[in-house]
Amino acid sequence: MLDYFRDKWQSLVFRLLFYFLLSILALAIVLAISFTQRIKPHVQQQILPNVERYLDYLISDIGNPPDFIVAQRLADELPFEIRIEGQGSNWSSSPAIGAISSYRLEAAPDPYDDVFYGHKRHQDLLLIERDGLQYFFVTEDGFRRASERRHWLLFAGLAAILLLLYLGIRRLFRPIGIMSEQVRRIGEGDLQQRITLETRGELGLLAAGINHMSRDIASMLESKSGLLLAISHELRSPLTRMRVNLELLEDDEVQRQLIDDTREMEALISAILESEKLSSGHAPLTLHKTELTRLVEEVLANHPQRDRIHTNLQPLTIAVDGMRFKLMLKNLVDNALQYSSDSNAPIEITLHADPQAVILEVIDQGIGIPASEIPRLKEAFYRPDGARQRNTGGYGLGLYLCQLIVDAHGGTLGIESEPGKGTRVIVSLPIDNS
Repeated sequence: MLDYFRDKWQSLVFRLLFYFLLSILALAIVLAISFTQRIKPHVQQQILPNVERYLDYLISDIGNPPDFIVAQRLADELPFEIRIEGQGSNWSSSPAIGAISSYRLEAAPDPYDDVFYGHKRHQDLLLIERDGLQYFFVTEDGFRRASERRHWLLFAGLAAILLLLYLGIRRLFRPIGIMSEQVRRIGEGDLQQRITLETRGELGLLAAGINHMSRDIASMLESKSGLLLAISHELRSPLTRMRVNLELLEDDEVQRQLIDDTREMEALISAILESEKLSSGHAPLTLHKTELTRLVEEVLANHPQRDRIHTNLQPLTIAVDGMRFKLMLKNLVDNALQYSSDSNAPIEITLHADPQAVILEVIDQGIGIPASEIPRLKEAFYRPDGARQRNTGGYGLGLYLCQLIVDAHGGTLGIESEPGKGTRVIVSLPIDNS
């Protein structure tokens, strides 16, 4: 229940309605107190004297000692019951009226010290003491019941007003809910979303401003992606020619170094192209039911450091894009091997499943990563401070590309690490992602 109200409290409509209801209750309390303060002097100055005088007339008719026949006749003719106690008398006009001591009564204010009044259920009670006798009058409280009915009608009317107010406020703020949903979709990357509102004024201007901002952001991102893809494509041709020319040179250390550099540049361009395709949605996945153990073995089969890689694989079949799964695993394995503190330290790959997902883990015993840097590892071109050397740092695209591939499969990628003890990368792919 608390969580429900905590979620509801985020709604502007709910808060406005709550504040309005609070104002109504405060107003009702103020009015009740004001009415009570105003009616009390009226009761003391006008009602009590008249009531006391009227009852004195009745007591005079009953007499002292009391004539119970007259008292019964008065009770039959008038809208109240009578009970008389004292001086050996214990009489009641109705068996339903109990002893006076069984009722809770309070004294009337000065100068009516011999008058007591109270209320029980739907009955008004009044007690007057005269000459050693107690005269107790009980009448049905029709006024109070009518008042209660009026109060219920008033509350029903207020509830109806609140309901109408809620519907009106909800209708008034409905465009904000629509805009909030559209902005959420824009934030998730759907920049083609447009807010359509049949309204003018401030909300219409706000919707138009958000639409304009969305178009500008989409245009900028498309321009950036187009420029990056175009440059990457254009770089491939001169790199290919450079590679061919280098192969024709005399075989020496300089030639081998230049060939390694061109291969690294080609790998970087390929990674950039693949990451841009995945992040922009231009490369839909090709999903097939695949034995993951086979894909892992294909990645490791020709790996130059295969003897350092230990596996613990459970046979599992799910729908994945085989090419991109292998690309992801290769990047994770290369990272684990590169950042091992000992060049001979093994890494471990495990594959198992829980009821909802397939879990792939790549575990190394390397230098580890500070906790403060883990959240940024999956950013493009980010490298930890301890991995900026040219021979180990790479370009910071490996984990970024892995994250894009995992996201495209609807999975999650987590990193657990401790400096000096190693790193564990956990990939979780949903079993029902097809």
